[in-house]
Amino acid sequence: MEDQGLEQLDKPGGSRSIVPYIIIALLTIVILILLLVFFLSPESITGFRNTIGLSPDSQQSTGVVGSAGTPENGDASTGTLELSQVDSAGTTDRSDSAEQATSGLPGESGGTGAQGVSPFGAGGDQDLSCSELADNVETFLNTLDSRQYIKDFQLASPSSVYFPELIQKLVNNPPIVSGETDDLFTILQNTAHFFRIIGKKNILLLKGILDRERATFEQTLFDFYRLTKEPECLKTRFNLEIGQDPLYSYAGFFLNTMGGRLYLFRRDSMSRMVVNFYSILIIEQANREGRNKYGIAIKDAIDNLIIEIESSRIKLQMRDFYLDTLYDLKVKYQ
Repeated sequence: MEDQGLEQLDKPGGSRSIVPYIIIALLTIVILILLLVFFLSPESITGFRNTIGLSPDSQQSTGVVGSAGTPENGDASTGTLELSQVDSAGTTDRSDSAEQATSGLPGESGGTGAQGVSPFGAGGDQDLSCSELADNVETFLNTLDSRQYIKDFQLASPSSVYFPELIQKLVNNPPIVSGETDDLFTILQNTAHFFRIIGKKNILLLKGILDRERATFEQTLFDFYRLTKEPECLKTRFNLEIGQDPLYSYAGFFLNTMGGRLYLFRRDSMSRMVVNFYSILIIEQANREGRNKYGIAIKDAIDNLIIEIESSRIKLQMRDFYLDTLYDLKVKYQ
């Protein structure tokens, strides 16, 4: 009887032969779920072009061109560069201002920016009041209403109302920063965070703005970052309530999670560098105020961003300001 039982298990139809197929089926399902999330959350470029009427030729003509006339995707690889390649004279000059690393960051009261210089020249935008900063942001939003690609989206309200509401929705639903890799479901949630919270249409809308408004994107984001230090002003002018905790969560998301970093790698170089820069500033502020509850380290992020900015052919309007600030922080965290 025992021999007959063993023979049945060894037969092709036996229970042992089913186990490998079950395992393969489960692995296939997991892979399909991951692929589905990956291809749905970033939204196809083709859908974006069709939505805003951007042809391949026109997209090429509006792309950012580097200093040598090379398109954005011609950026030099940043992974193989070493910090020792940085010009020694430039490094020395920036290191001399290390004492201003904590007091000269944008948006800090009494500060005037790294090395005491406005990103666009002395006496520039660093001196603007809360009301003037809000005016700049509102002007940018009002300008969007005149763009044809924005009109094609048929927004339910003016940009000055629609986008603050969109931002508030993101603020009210921050991503998971700690314990992301504890289970597969959390990884999937983070990978598709923006897709889940604001949906495909709004992601395509934001992509259109990043692609078409490069000339004013950096200054507008700089002004908005400084407005986050003025919660009353944000509430009065834009009906926005943005606490430091949600900002910290999103900064940690972009710098320290698989989902956040994967999301940035799918974006264009300029957006990735600028978002990483402000994420570093937010974590730096949390360090100074004792709010870095997840212990997010920024030393490597600072080094990597310096390398990426210096090796990139993208013409960042505030490039010198970014590098001056990052080198100050590099000295502080070395």
